[in-house]
Amino acid sequence: MTVAKGTQRMQYSSTAQERTSVAELCRSVTEDLPELVSEIVDRIRQEVPGYHVVERADQESRVTRQFEGLLTGLVTRRPPSRTENKHARDLGRQRAREGLPLESMISAYHVGYREMWNELLVRAGAHDLGLRAELAGLIGTAWTWVQQASSAAADAYGETARAEEAAQLGLAHRFFDALVAGGSPTGDQGRFAQALGFDSHGVFQAVCSPTDVWSDEALTSLRDRLRRRRGTMRCVPRGAVVIALIQAIPAEALIGVMHQLVPCAPLGVGLARPGLPGASASIADAQEVLTAAEDGAVSTFEHDWLLATIRPQESRLAALLGQCGETAAENPEIAETVRGFAENDLSLTATGRALHVHANTVKYRLDRWEQLTGWDVRSWDGLSASMVGLGLFSPGR
Repeated sequence: MTVAKGTQRMQYSSTAQERTSVAELCRSVTEDLPELVSEIVDRIRQEVPGYHVVERADQESRVTRQFEGLLTGLVTRRPPSRTENKHARDLGRQRAREGLPLESMISAYHVGYREMWNELLVRAGAHDLGLRAELAGLIGTAWTWVQQASSAAADAYGETARAEEAAQLGLAHRFFDALVAGGSPTGDQGRFAQALGFDSHGVFQAVCSPTDVWSDEALTSLRDRLRRRRGTMRCVPRGAVVIALIQAIPAEALIGVMHQLVPCAPLGVGLARPGLPGASASIADAQEVLTAAEDGAVSTFEHDWLLATIRPQESRLAALLGQCGETAAENPEIAETVRGFAENDLSLTATGRALHVHANTVKYRLDRWEQLTGWDVRSWDGLSASMVGLGLFSPGR
């Protein structure tokens, strides 16, 4: 029994001395925290994208509080307290409101704690094997701090982001309803635009896609990805059409993300137009040209405006131009030659080169087209009528 008690007393004495070593090390780090935090925040901002939205002074203050807690926790061998986890949750809510991506916030935790742990190892010294061994024994405690703090922040971030997203979606629906209704801009439209992050006097551009090809998960991913970019994008399903409205974001960037998420989605793109009346007009543009977009294709008002504006009159034009579609169905090579003639500067030689046929073959096919449809594509009336007829009535269009 005596030996056992003596052994137990020696073990306690050794542990007490180890804790004194860690305490001295942590005190030295605490004294230098202002300088260390500044360097670690520099590293976070270098390695983690998105931190331009966070004020540096606020970030340094919160990082300082985190490390004060960590250093105390290493000395006392304890996990984060309820108060410290509350601070982490407050941080998560704040970062969500600022629009910092969740993965950026989590990465910042990992970078920050990594740099602090490296600082402790450096100060322990390469030759102080006892202290380095003691630090190795605290890896579990350090990891508990990383895990609990980042988890608390992430949970609060998610709660806040979902609440913010629900509120923003409600506003976006009201804003889009007002824009689609048209008319002169109202005070409500201006307030909605401002609340959604738009400049009501800036340039807007709309992109539309059929609602039935978009799942709720895909729309959520689209919003999340575009939230990481500078500029503003709001996207809501409205009846049969999903409407996305952007400002200070290139349309090509939005189109690229949409096709990454839903490759088969047809897209209609409106013109970039200024002000709230421009936003309404761009939405109308995008909805009109969407009818001309095939699966996975992009139809723009800039290039497809003619068919888009004529398409509502399709039934009335069928008597005049329907023969173009019937001829194209029965003679696809002739229809292809008509399109090629229009796309190659009305040159028989250039058209033949593009289609890999002789210029005389091109001439024969164009003559045959006139015989079958009554439209001479060498004239403006005949060419414009033929192209509209092919666009409206060709098989599969």
